[in-house]
Amino acid sequence: MQELHIPNGYFHLWQTYLFEQGIDIFTADFLKDDYSHLKKILLQPIDTQSSYLFFQQILKKTELALDCPQIIFEMAQYVRPEHFGVLGYMATRSTTVAEALHNILRFSRLVIDGDHIIPMKMKQVGQHIHLIWPFHHEKYIVINELTNALMMHLARKIVVLHQFPLLEVNFAHPPQMAIYHYQKFYACDVHFNQSEYSFVLGLEGLNAKIQQADPSLMQLLVKQAEEAIASKTRYETLPQKLHFIVAEYLRLQEQAPKIEDIAQELNISARTLQRQLNEFGQSFKKIVEIERMQRCELLLESDLQLTEIAMRLGYSDQSALARAYKAYSGQTLLQKKQQLK
Repeated sequence: MQELHIPNGYFHLWQTYLFEQGIDIFTADFLKDDYSHLKKILLQPIDTQSSYLFFQQILKKTELALDCPQIIFEMAQYVRPEHFGVLGYMATRSTTVAEALHNILRFSRLVIDGDHIIPMKMKQVGQHIHLIWPFHHEKYIVINELTNALMMHLARKIVVLHQFPLLEVNFAHPPQMAIYHYQKFYACDVHFNQSEYSFVLGLEGLNAKIQQADPSLMQLLVKQAEEAIASKTRYETLPQKLHFIVAEYLRLQEQAPKIEDIAQELNISARTLQRQLNEFGQSFKKIVEIERMQRCELLLESDLQLTEIAMRLGYSDQSALARAYKAYSGQTLLQKKQQLK
């Protein structure tokens, strides 16, 4: 499975923030074990991507060293379009908020990319627009919080303040700092522990004009983004795509999918899907079992009973789940649950 990747622009933004605090990342004692890796990343083009897990580690070290739990909101003050790569420039050169959102939804993989990432979706509810994406795992909380903050602060720079349409922000995880910091930054209703992440925007605000609009430049930027997305797609295999789809099915439906279910979603027959998987030396059954086990490990971190976990994964009982997990990992469910604690 592909590890989550984020733009090198996030690393450059972090470096800018520390510079403004009077800290040189290559002499800071709390980063001494990371010098060589950081130098390699910062020498690469700003619009290439690097490991999110490494970024998460250095951000946590920085937060502890500076005793600054609200570091994400402080970093957001320094965000510029280039920190999002070509998509950042597209957002700032769009004609309206609606056009900017369309490009963000279409090209989001150029910012955050990985097998477990589901692109943001947009739906209209009455006079409101909801931008929605799901919760995956606690380890992605930081990237959700940071990307949300950067998007909102950049948007406020390019849209006239009184026309800015943000009405509500919903997080699928608990607050990571005092709620006061969220309310002060977003200046709207903020809710936590929701079923999904979302921004709620006023419908009328979608027509708000972007002050730096440049239609001629946008044509070039769209072409560049299309070429970059096409390059990514060439390297995405059918098994990778199926791992992603099956993981979401397990999370949303709380049962194991049948090959007919997934084939229908892909608009092909079950026989064709299995034949295509055979060409990769893969089987649908094996992909489902791997994703069941990975979902099992996520659920083991919760307070759910083993019988409930078995039911959510489509096993007949706890014993069937226990046998499957033992065969997959060599550990018992209780051993793994204790290890996670």
